[in-house]
Amino acid sequence: MDAYNAMIKQLESGNVDEHFIEYAGQVYHSAIKEQDDVRKRMTEEIHKALCQGMKYNLGLAFPVYSYILNLDAGAVYMENFLQIARSLQKEGQMGWQNAYYLFHQLNLFRLHHLSCNTEAVRELLLELMQHALTNCMLQLNIKEYPKPFEKRNSEHVVVLTEELSETNMEWTNMVLKCCYLLQRSLGKKVLLVNTSEAASRAGELNYFAPEYGEENLLWLQKTKLEWEGEEFEYLQCSAVLSCVAELETAVKKILAFRPGLALHLGDNSFVAAILDQWLPVMCMAKTYGTAVVSGSEFQVSFDSKQEEEQEFIGVVENYQQLIEDERNLKMRLVFPADFFKDEEIKIEHYAPGDSGEYVLQESFHIEKMMKRAWAAAIKILKEIEHICRRHQIDYFADWGTLLGAVRHQGFIPWDDDIDIAMRREDYNRFLAIARKELPKSYCIVDATYDEEWTNLYARVLNVEDSVNAHMQLQPEKLEEFYGCPYVVGIDIQPLDYIPRNSEEADLQVDILKNVYSAAYTLLHNGGQVTEPVEKELKIIEQVCNYRFTEEHTVIHQLFRLASAISQMYGKEDGDEITYMYSHAKRRTFRLKEEWYKECVSMPFETTTIDVPKEYIKVLTVTYGEQWNVCYKGASAHEYPFYRAQQEQLEKMGIILD
Repeated sequence: MDAYNAMIKQLESGNVDEHFIEYAGQVYHSAIKEQDDVRKRMTEEIHKALCQGMKYNLGLAFPVYSYILNLDAGAVYMENFLQIARSLQKEGQMGWQNAYYLFHQLNLFRLHHLSCNTEAVRELLLELMQHALTNCMLQLNIKEYPKPFEKRNSEHVVVLTEELSETNMEWTNMVLKCCYLLQRSLGKKVLLVNTSEAASRAGELNYFAPEYGEENLLWLQKTKLEWEGEEFEYLQCSAVLSCVAELETAVKKILAFRPGLALHLGDNSFVAAILDQWLPVMCMAKTYGTAVVSGSEFQVSFDSKQEEEQEFIGVVENYQQLIEDERNLKMRLVFPADFFKDEEIKIEHYAPGDSGEYVLQESFHIEKMMKRAWAAAIKILKEIEHICRRHQIDYFADWGTLLGAVRHQGFIPWDDDIDIAMRREDYNRFLAIARKELPKSYCIVDATYDEEWTNLYARVLNVEDSVNAHMQLQPEKLEEFYGCPYVVGIDIQPLDYIPRNSEEADLQVDILKNVYSAAYTLLHNGGQVTEPVEKELKIIEQVCNYRFTEEHTVIHQLFRLASAISQMYGKEDGDEITYMYSHAKRRTFRLKEEWYKECVSMPFETTTIDVPKEYIKVLTVTYGEQWNVCYKGASAHEYPFYRAQQEQLEKMGIILD
């Protein structure tokens, strides 16, 4: 007990000496021989001491929780450990590599200990993984955009796995047999990729990078593997989770294979999650009988190895058909014939008069082209909504669209676009998914992926190419968008958390205002870095621990930085959410997170739109107590938005009916 007492004392103080690991080892080997009740009591005491000393040394959490979880696989310990990890991750003290190593080990532990398979654990693991994925994607420099299903090679399949080795032949043979079935039975050309992402250590948790032994180094030389006389293309990756360049190389090689789909054999994979940004990945777990936590889009779990072998071909065949059906799904949206006509509506509203004061008006004219543009916008909304429904993503009408839904059951007569919002976690997920699942005649732009996009929100457009967006006069396009030839888009704004700590909240806003100021100054002067701007940039680099590079424009880097700062905090940090750009200008723009817990459908023109359940409270914050009084205020752009496009057509001698 001397070692036990010494260990407890050091944990309580938060100060450990060179003998701590020795004490911990003695305690661990002694404790595992004890009865369950004794072991549980020791675990509780160790955990209590650890929590007491945590404020002095967070680094203690990693090795000690390894002992705690192996002594008593309790969900409370797993949840506490993950909360600490998430805090370190948000504070920038844990890189995406270490976050994934931790995710991998704890997820395996969860799969083998059902007591830890709680909803809270799964949510925290997903947050850990998704945050790591976001940070990694910000560092990758892969220019290729996702391709629609019909533009990929459906005869090519990438099989991702880990832990192929001469000493793990049972698993190796299982993977090779799967490749054999794909290539021989289904006629697919297979590229087998072994990522060697992690290796467990005799049932213990390992929080450091996997070691690549001589065996794997030899496999690096291989370009082909064979099973039962069938040969497969082979790629052995090395150091993909410790070197961004190696990860980029691996992903580029996989994408160059032009796979129609990817199949991940294993319980989780960071490379699979990365690859899922470009094409759908199905995960087939090797831990049977329980669901996996993964970045993969499609998952299947079997009750036994025998069931997996029996069902494998059927699963792959059905998966391919599912992807093909989803990609080719056509949306239907019907408008009555009399919808597309000029309309003089009776509506009392206040509009700015010649003297600048608001004057009461009794009617408003809506031209038929505006109706066509409305219909085109609603069609885009339905495509967005379809993706959201399929992936359990909530969206909410916001700004004038929310006001129109509540007050007019459709567009505000003098509003010409649709604005929606998503909670940040859904927003990030939607960006990744939409790039794969939007129809080929649509595109999505946002500051993270698109260098030319200089806004803090995303936009879905009814054109294939946002850079070369142009009016569409082809008959099929006019038919598709109800006779509207103009480029139409829907803005999607992220809702971020405001930290409860007022000092942190003020600091976040102050930093954001400096970043916004530099970005918009550059926008206004054509991107020229003047001496005052250069001073601002140096301050930003120092405060944010950030380094501007020459690989991207400074404006693009500023918008990406603003996005990262905006999402620094999560739901565990605060109870209020906001549009960060609006909050930076008006710090009273605060919305309760609970108002957005549920959404309800509300009539909107000929269809419905989702709004926050507490929409009255949202409108009151946004527009004030008199939100129900109709004011035709200033717009963010000229009404209607297509006026400039219309004038361009008229210069070409084209007059549309």
